[in-house]
Amino acid sequence: MPFFSTELSRNFIVFSLIAAAVFSGCRSQPEKAEDDFDEAGWYERVKAADVSLLYAPHVDGKGKFFNPWMPRSEQPRRSGGPAGWLFRKKKEYPFPAEDYAHRENNYAYLKDREAESISFAGHASMIIKMDGETVFTDPFFSNRALVVGKKLKIPFDFSRVPEGPVVLISHNHYDHLDKYSVKELIKKGAVFVAPLGLKKFFTKLGAKEVYELDWWQDIRIGSLSYTLLPAQHWSRRIGQASGGTLWGSYLIQGSKTVYFSGDTGYFRGFEEYGRRYRIDYAILGAGAYEPRWFMHYSHMNVAEFFMAAEDLKASVAIPMHFGVISLSDEPPLYPLYEIDEYLDKSPNGKAGLKGKIRPLRVGEYLDLR
Repeated sequence: MPFFSTELSRNFIVFSLIAAAVFSGCRSQPEKAEDDFDEAGWYERVKAADVSLLYAPHVDGKGKFFNPWMPRSEQPRRSGGPAGWLFRKKKEYPFPAEDYAHRENNYAYLKDREAESISFAGHASMIIKMDGETVFTDPFFSNRALVVGKKLKIPFDFSRVPEGPVVLISHNHYDHLDKYSVKELIKKGAVFVAPLGLKKFFTKLGAKEVYELDWWQDIRIGSLSYTLLPAQHWSRRIGQASGGTLWGSYLIQGSKTVYFSGDTGYFRGFEEYGRRYRIDYAILGAGAYEPRWFMHYSHMNVAEFFMAAEDLKASVAIPMHFGVISLSDEPPLYPLYEIDEYLDKSPNGKAGLKGKIRPLRVGEYLDLR
């Protein structure tokens, strides 16, 4: 009998591939203590970035996309890299998880053309009903992101989805570009909007209407317009080289203006969008942020969620990127607890921010009427 079974061998190979994809490019730095991340130094670097570079060319001579205001290769790294993170003993996060459990939702209201709502279906999957349109962001309804299984598995009934939804994809990572969800939404006649380099992914699966956008480009579909804006992230997927496709965030404009951050670290783009646009609802990442030395460039923590909401001057801020899958040290529901703690300790308290910060449990929705 071989040392590995066929199934185990395949899983090991797949895990090795995704590990190489996710962890590529790590360079050693002097060893640091577990929590010795220089937050102050990091924010100095963020604030020193040149805002004008949000408008600069962002693809190199080899066709690889990058963030011109702060290329990912410049982020500080730690000795041992992500492999050290995977195999070390992780700290515990005691909190009352049952207080933040998901809410049952059959999504029957999705077929109501008069509905005006933002639903949180877990992670970065939001369903926006506005001006008669149904808009999905990064739909992720399968039970795993390649080899990482969901902690919370909730079947989604696609029969509830009206014909012709618009699907916005922020980038090609498996927890944001989910093949199963794409296939199911193609059956509903979905229109897909994605960053440069991703059109072929959808057309090969049978999608009939797909639009690729560069940063600052926009398109009008039905009663809403969609603009792809810069985000501080990166791309890689099996079969797609690192930086081979673009990433971004979205501005959705109709009777209301909704900003969806996608995956991003904290950066000066939020200031620029707050200056350029009047944003009613900002849907912002607030998950997969520990340990900070590893995650700070690409994902925002709870403090940065509040900072981004303030930069955007958003009337209402909704956190996301948590709730169903574990991709970092903190448990999937921990960000909701930390947001509560942050509000309790803020100078204005929960009362002062009531209505402006609207955390949603998985399955909850916010009525926009």
